[in-house]
Amino acid sequence: MRIRNVYGLLVLTIVGLMSCSTTKNLSEGEILYTGIDKISYLDKDGKSEKFYRDSTGVIRAVADAAERVDNVLSGNLQNIGKSKDEKRNNEQTKEDRTILRLEHRADVLAFETASTELDAVLQYAPNNPLFGSSYHRTPFPIGLWVYNAYSNKTSRFANWMYKTFAGEPVLISTVNPDTRIKVATNTLHNYGFFNGKVDYEIKKENPKKAKITYLIKTGKVSRLDSIEYKGFSPVADSLIRHNTRETFLRKGDAFNVVNLANEQSRLEKLFRNEGYYYYKAANAIYKADTLMKPYKVQLMMQLKPNLSLMANRPWYMGQTYITVYDHAGDSITKMKKIRGITFNYSGKKIPLHPIVWFQNIAHRSHALYRLKDQENTQQMLSSLGIFSQLNIAYARRDTTATCDSLDVMISAVLDKPYTSDLEMNVTSKNNDRIGPGLSWNLQRKNAFHGGELVDFKIYGAYEWRTHNESMTNNNFFNSYNVGTRLSLDFPRIVFPGISSRQFHFPTATSFILSGDWLNRAGYFNLFSSGLSVAYSWHKNSTSKHEFIPFSLAYDKLINSTPGFDSIMAANPALFTSMRNRFVPSMQYTYTYMKPEMRRNPFWWQFSVKEAGNVTSAIYALAGKKLSEKNKNLFHNPFAQYVKLTSELHQTFRIRREYKFVTRLMAGVIYSYGNSDVAPYSDQFYVGGANSVRAFTIRTVGPGTYDAPNSKYSYMDQTGDLKLEGNVEFRFPIFGSLNGAFFLDAGNVWLLRQNENRPGGTFKLASMFQDLAVGTGGGLRYDMGFLVLRLDLGVGIHNPANVHQGGYYNIGKFKDGLALHFAIGYPF
Repeated sequence: MRIRNVYGLLVLTIVGLMSCSTTKNLSEGEILYTGIDKISYLDKDGKSEKFYRDSTGVIRAVADAAERVDNVLSGNLQNIGKSKDEKRNNEQTKEDRTILRLEHRADVLAFETASTELDAVLQYAPNNPLFGSSYHRTPFPIGLWVYNAYSNKTSRFANWMYKTFAGEPVLISTVNPDTRIKVATNTLHNYGFFNGKVDYEIKKENPKKAKITYLIKTGKVSRLDSIEYKGFSPVADSLIRHNTRETFLRKGDAFNVVNLANEQSRLEKLFRNEGYYYYKAANAIYKADTLMKPYKVQLMMQLKPNLSLMANRPWYMGQTYITVYDHAGDSITKMKKIRGITFNYSGKKIPLHPIVWFQNIAHRSHALYRLKDQENTQQMLSSLGIFSQLNIAYARRDTTATCDSLDVMISAVLDKPYTSDLEMNVTSKNNDRIGPGLSWNLQRKNAFHGGELVDFKIYGAYEWRTHNESMTNNNFFNSYNVGTRLSLDFPRIVFPGISSRQFHFPTATSFILSGDWLNRAGYFNLFSSGLSVAYSWHKNSTSKHEFIPFSLAYDKLINSTPGFDSIMAANPALFTSMRNRFVPSMQYTYTYMKPEMRRNPFWWQFSVKEAGNVTSAIYALAGKKLSEKNKNLFHNPFAQYVKLTSELHQTFRIRREYKFVTRLMAGVIYSYGNSDVAPYSDQFYVGGANSVRAFTIRTVGPGTYDAPNSKYSYMDQTGDLKLEGNVEFRFPIFGSLNGAFFLDAGNVWLLRQNENRPGGTFKLASMFQDLAVGTGGGLRYDMGFLVLRLDLGVGIHNPANVHQGGYYNIGKFKDGLALHFAIGYPF
């Protein structure tokens, strides 16, 4: 009875709230804002500005067709079949058409940039927005219901309901459209639409509710006609002329205050990298003449008058003063000067060893001040990760007129030495396994007073099947994974004969020891361990290098089930890939990242890994042939192979919110010498939430191989060669909810013939026919710190079904569907 009463009370409460008006407590004259009705862009004649937004040409084609009808009706037969563009092109030279095409492209880009900024200015979310949308609302405005039901009540329950669930009404006066259109009009002018104007209309749904429609008349964009620099010294003028390729101001581009600000910042960076420390972006001012020629801007950039002498001269580095606190609030009690640097500190010794400071301060005494040295110093010291506070300041050595030296003063407070993290999660896998996981991480910062980081981690996971494959309870419950990892990270290159002082960019060295115990119910029990040394460095923000000169991994199959043994006995390649072995290897990885602020950024990574070659060479010196198989290291065979992988991501923006994102990945692993098959963990596979999404993980290939339908089949579907490509069109739906349509293709192949996997060998002639192809769509909910993704893949071509006719060979449509829930973007 009590439960029924609770449910009854809950239902009555909900019904009562739904019966509440969302506007009953509004004051006289107040109107509830229910969102934006639409934002309309109009040209100078008041017509819809669809010309800019129509990238497919459909609207223009419709207009041309309408014009042909007018020509027929008016008897103007000579122009039938010719559009306005075609008639105009007949009267223009090739050079004129090229200029017009470039101007049109500039118009589209200018409009795209301006409209994105305008949307940001005008959009304002109403109450209960749908995924944060400014246009759409959820059908249940609970916050408003509670506000109107309890705002004037004083009981404890009413106060609790009001404080917990109430949402104050968003009013038209809160949105303040009058101010918004003024800001939007200024935004139009800032992007070269000097005749642009923004207006609005209030569209009432009833006397108490209304939406807003914004009307934006852009007019014609004005372009830069001439750019001139005046008033700069001969040295500064020479610097400007020698770096014109980097300018943000080019003749023919639309006038844009963002580009003007970027050019001012570029000049500041240019001059400060040549010693002009006191030069600021605001020292260069611009004048724009928009009246000399219609829609043409004559731009002049010049130095601000009466600029101080300090900004017009180069500066050199003087002394360095470092004040370092072990804890916030400590008193400075000692001072020590070491190799030209003065240290101020408390305690028995300097909290951070002087060698760390020498290696991470890019400035050199008596050298020219350079902004890039300041940025590198800031970046390298911050990347140590051991400071809770860090400040770098510069000051003149003295106030005399002849002074040209800057002293650098660094103040830092060390962070807490120990940090600890505890993580719990639940994992669901494509192989019908689900279970909890737990990991504990302990870090010791500045472990040996040299910026070192000691990182210790232990983790474990437990899994069970979502359906019972065996009647044995033991097999149903005893899948688990436990492991540990210990790493020691140095913020410098640790190698005999190499001094990190010669590097003026971030460097790091890591020593890693790991161990892992995997018990897979009904399959096997595997122990893995590893030891590696890794070096990383990046000279700039776009390029990163990582080199692992030594890595030794050991895998040992402790025991296995009879069923799994029979599978390995029937597949020698699988047995070889999973047997006990050592993997001594080296690896180099290069990553290039084009900045995200670029219109079409891209990311490229190339990696080369070799295993067993050095070991095999040592055996060759001892008299064993390079081609000899099954040579042992510590009584176990070692792997020998070369692995190459390359992956490219490229983004093509149509508008800021609409973009095509592409990915191309290729990899090959070739085993030779001591082994013919690479370790299972290094082989390639296709399928899953971040691969070809119409197929689940490890269900494609190799080649046209049709794996038997069994619980072990996924172990056969790996290969030595991989080719995969993805194209995804991403677009906003409303608020923080985004959508995507995608097309994926990929497969893996074998480099050697394997009779147990017929059709798996790579053949160039049939490579594209062997690609598994899928399409589909998905939703992405961007929470700011996290992106939740739901993708539905639809199979188009399965290379294993080559016996079926036609390219679409999935059979039943439902058999070609795969649903993936994931966190983050696939690439």
